[in-house]
Amino acid sequence: MNVTPRKTFWLPAILALLAAPALFARLSAAEPIVSARPLEGESVSGHLVELEPAKIKLSSGDTIHELEPSKLMWLDFLAPAAVQKPSIWIDFLDGSRASAFSYAAREGKATIGLATGQLLEVSTRSIRTVRFKEQSPELALQWREITTSTISGDLIVTRESSMRTIEQAENEPRVVTEQALDQLEGTIHDVATDVIRFELDGEKIPIRREKLEGLVYYQPTRRDFSAPLCRLHDAAGSTWLVRDAKLAGNRLTITTLGNLSLELPLKVLAKLDYSVGNVAFLSDLEPDSGGGEISVSLQPAAMSYKFSRVFQLRNRPPLGTVSFRIGGQRFENGLSLHSPLKLVYRVPDGFKKLQAIVGVDDSVVASGRFNLVVLGDGKELSRHAFTAETPRQPEPLLFNVSGIRRVTILLEPVDGQDIGDQLNFCEARFTK
Repeated sequence: MNVTPRKTFWLPAILALLAAPALFARLSAAEPIVSARPLEGESVSGHLVELEPAKIKLSSGDTIHELEPSKLMWLDFLAPAAVQKPSIWIDFLDGSRASAFSYAAREGKATIGLATGQLLEVSTRSIRTVRFKEQSPELALQWREITTSTISGDLIVTRESSMRTIEQAENEPRVVTEQALDQLEGTIHDVATDVIRFELDGEKIPIRREKLEGLVYYQPTRRDFSAPLCRLHDAAGSTWLVRDAKLAGNRLTITTLGNLSLELPLKVLAKLDYSVGNVAFLSDLEPDSGGGEISVSLQPAAMSYKFSRVFQLRNRPPLGTVSFRIGGQRFENGLSLHSPLKLVYRVPDGFKKLQAIVGVDDSVVASGRFNLVVLGDGKELSRHAFTAETPRQPEPLLFNVSGIRRVTILLEPVDGQDIGDQLNFCEARFTK
């Protein structure tokens, strides 16, 4: 029997079958699935096949989606890989922030071990602060006050503990431990894994690193940076302000505003946020006037906790909820408003549109009667009435604010009562 034709037929098929899993793995690694959210329109998903400063391509089946970064809000990477838990946090002068597990410095050069696995060598002239410990909200506030203060030299920051006795009327006194941050100004020299050499009044003193909260580097020269292309978020919590980015296989090479070059595997990326520079969310802006302070007539006279604190402006979901929901649709970003309310926002330079999605949150049991009014430099742009009978569905708003300096948002109670006058102002943003 002549079996040669059968061998010729089956051998390529068998080899292709054996190679398919490896080929699929390489393609999956090189082309991760991402979700692209444009400034306008629906999100699209697909394999990331090309990424440059002026062009992004996603492949979905036989369809190629070509996207312009200037018209994107962000790219979301699905299920980034687990990484090492960071224990050191480093802020750079250009606004980038690194989550790391190691830090050392010698003769003006710092070596940083990132929680995503890369090793960086940078000049300490590009570093603003290095923090070695996790912080409570109270300590984080003290840290911000120290790191934003005017200094004339390097700082080492320590955490001090003290005991305080609290007298209680009918109970035994209670002893509590309090922590506070302290600072010392001088010159930071070498930073090793266990000790830091710090110069104070001309004397170099070795200080155990375990005693330090962190370091603040004195930077005498102010540096101005260009607008970023995007902000990169990785799985460890680092955020990099990116000037240039290029995809090569399954890795992304970036250059930060501070001229730091870094190559990251796509599996550790969480998000490329192109909204920085393209979008200004109202939740990130401080209103020129109006903080949502209200007066509620049902406030008991003897009640010390003010109802106004419950209903004042919030840049997060309504109390008792974890996300904004309108008609079953979920939104991550927004403002929670309650009437009566007046907010005035300055339109950022170069921005031409204001858009939002509004509606009563699904968590509100009984909606009140109120009007949403939007003004541009005092001129009414729109008016929407909300009642208990208004369908709970997302309602998009879009305004041309070219030439307008200030936008005013009003929530007006209709019947003189403000109970239930709550509104979600979701994904509210100025765009170019």
